[in-house]
Amino acid sequence: MKDRKLYTIDETRQLLGGISRTTIYLLIGRRKLASVEIGRRRFISAEAISDFIDASASITAPPDKPARPGNGPRQRERLESVGLRGSRERSGR
Repeated sequence: MKDRKLYTIDETRQLLGGISRTTIYLLIGRRKLASVEIGRRRFISAEAISDFIDASASITAPPDKPARPGNGPRQRERLESVGLRGSRERSGR
């Protein structure tokens, strides 16, 4: 990371591998990624990004599971990598 304390949502997206804005806001809403609001803008601290990456790091590989219908393997891996795996089951869809 650069030597900055705060990053915009778009900069944070890039630092986290290009995940979508929607995913960033889902992570903020689920309190998995801390944010700072200044005026009408929202920023993510370098510390929050590091904490999120550390919390998301896995020592062992996830078990191979077949993808649910409609979800390709790349989408499933992306959701798992940001801690959103299985969100449909919890929401009752």
